[in-house]
Amino acid sequence: MRKITAIAGATLLAATALAGCSLDSSNSSAKADCTPAHPDLSTVTKGVLSVSAATLPPFTQVDGTKLAGAEGKILEKIAAMECLTLAAQPLDTASVISAAQNGRVDVAAGNWYCTAERANAMSLAGPAYGDQIGILSSTGAKTFSELEGKTVGTVDGYHWNAEFKAIYGAGLKIYPNATAMISDLKAARIDVAVDSYGSAKYSNAQHGDKWTVEVPEPDDRVASSVNPAQVCFPVPKGNAALAKAIKEDLETLRSDGSLANILGENGLDRSAADVQELKLIS
Repeated sequence: MRKITAIAGATLLAATALAGCSLDSSNSSAKADCTPAHPDLSTVTKGVLSVSAATLPPFTQVDGTKLAGAEGKILEKIAAMECLTLAAQPLDTASVISAAQNGRVDVAAGNWYCTAERANAMSLAGPAYGDQIGILSSTGAKTFSELEGKTVGTVDGYHWNAEFKAIYGAGLKIYPNATAMISDLKAARIDVAVDSYGSAKYSNAQHGDKWTVEVPEPDDRVASSVNPAQVCFPVPKGNAALAKAIKEDLETLRSDGSLANILGENGLDRSAADVQELKLIS
């Protein structure tokens, strides 16, 4: 499971003014003439799709009363399709999943992987997109073979770390968080850094696009380069109908190109939208 660190959190309920069937944030409720894609959905608050989230750019960004980032825009579209108003509850990362699991909100957001353990406790809506690997380097490296003989940084908790250890041995440095890794990359204490593609792009932008960020070519030695981990929206176990509706809405957004557009506009690679059937991480 990908380790996710919150950048900021709060505990106040923040309702975004995102109208159902309209992306005009000046409206605060669904339009009367809106026809939902899935009638009779049950949500915690009637007419509202409530979301727990921590700030984790570029996936989720809680800004006052608004949920932005790639997943914020995806859920904005889904709320519109279901004639619901989107409401964000900003929390620390450790509380995001439990808020949905305990039924205090309808869905959790924040780059949550589709895992077997999570599927036992909750309903998983998705997959939404693939969490691709990103290589940060000054040379434009696109393959894992190019990193051999170099000092490679990665972040604790990634499921590719054991595979990296087998490939790079003593040349691998595992950091407690991405901030520490990027600091060493900037100081040239490591040659290259490997992170989630979205996180890598965000870190690079924060440093003036100092490096290149590439999605590596598939390599059988690193399973997630062949089949990236899938991201789902966790929903309370007792609301399978909502999970099904979100999954079907995601497929609509995937088929009409909207999902790829949202990902691309929010710092992810458009190809991350190209996921197949749900594959749980054990």
